Amino acid sequence: MLQLRLAALGLICGLAACALPASENRADLDADLEQITRLLSGDYFSDAEGGARQGRPIYMRVRNITPPIGRRHAMYAEMRHDGPDGDFYRQLIYMFVEDPARTENRMQAYRVADKEVASSLLQNRDAFANGLVETTESLSEDCYTVWAPTEAGYASWIDPERCVITGKRGDRRRIESRTEITETSIGQLERGYSLERELLFGNPSGDLYIWPRVNPIDQD
Repeated sequence: MLQLRLAALGLICGLAACALPASENRADLDADLEQITRLLSGDYFSDAEGGARQGRPIYMRVRNITPPIGRRHAMYAEMRHDGPDGDFYRQLIYMFVEDPARTENRMQAYRVADKEVASSLLQNRDAFANGLVETTESLSEDCYTVWAPTEAGYASWIDPERCVITGKRGDRRRIESRTEITETSIGQLERGYSLERELLFGNPSGDLYIWPRVNPIDQD
């Protein structure tokens, strides 16, 4: 169980430290993190071709939940086939790196140990902080998401160069994941590669599947 932008400032930064004081960088990162968690929260519904299985759309709920002591942010995300009452596809707890010395906003996803118990977080947002919802280890500590601002919202990426996991059959594969969030939608792309970079699954074109927001941004 889990216990517990840097934006491009222009070529003048080069490879050297930027002129902005660290405290201002931290303030920017903290402000971005507040917006990331605000925009992520809500309900989304893919079309039939945008789901994890052909012809079966995905309904996704993301909620801010009470974090463990010493943390400010945690989120619960669940995806269900076909609609809000469909069978589970995936459930995750999102935790964010909140170290004042950080230079980017990182998010790590953890799987839940019990699907039905975890789904209670939709009603009882204290369940994770109170130890009622357990997580399993992340697929890899190197498979973290890095968030950065865009014109319309925020985008994230899991780099397949560092995210290498072992599949259920013992095979090693690289994982790439891209997400874009705005006030009206979430864009999703997940691809898997062999260690030699042969595409194993996912959209060959690299286009994101756009899932419209179907309920307002969750404010709690």
